[in-house]
Amino acid sequence: MSITFFLSVDRKADAAPAVITARQLAAFRAFARERGQLLEDEDDDPLVSCSFEARVCPWSLASICAIFDHDVGVIAVVEEAQFRGLNVRFWHDDATRTITMRVASTPDGAAEINLANGNAFHVLDALRLSDDNCGSMPIGQLRETLGHPYVRRDLGRLDGRYLERFDTLAAQADTSEGIRMVWG
Repeated sequence: MSITFFLSVDRKADAAPAVITARQLAAFRAFARERGQLLEDEDDDPLVSCSFEARVCPWSLASICAIFDHDVGVIAVVEEAQFRGLNVRFWHDDATRTITMRVASTPDGAAEINLANGNAFHVLDALRLSDDNCGSMPIGQLRETLGHPYVRRDLGRLDGRYLERFDTLAAQADTSEGIRMVWG
C-alpha cells in the first residue's frame, strides 16, 4: 500500500461537466501525448483509459476546443480550468455509459509524492501530523511547518529528497486559491 501527497483546491468548479465522445477523447489523448503532457499511463483504448487528469493550461483555448468540435460545455470547462490554473478530469460513468470532462481540483502541473505506507507514516511524524492515512492541511500551514528547523531536520534525516520534494510541492501552490495538501 502507499499514500500519495498532492495539492487540491477547496473551491468547486463553476462550469458543469461536459459530455464528450470516445472519438474526441482519443483525439485529445493523441494531442496531449504528442506534446508530452499526458499525465496518466498511455493506454490507447479510450474506453479503458478514460478516467484520468490532464493539463490544458499549456495550450490555447481554441486549439483544445477544436478537438471537441467547439462544444459550448467543453469551452466552459477548459476556460475555467485555464483561468484558475487547474487540470481537467475525464471520467467514464459505467452506469450512464458517458464520458465527461470537468474541471479538476488539482493545480496545473502540480507534482505528487507517492510513498510506501511505512515511509509515509515517518514523513507524517516528521511533519508533526497525525498518523491517519488520509487527511489535508492548508498550503500556508504546510509552508509554516516546513519552516521549522526541527521539521526540516527530521525530514532530512529520513531522506534528503523528502524535504526537497515537500518544499517543491509547497512552492507550487498559490495561497489565494485555497489550496490544500491532501494525503491518502
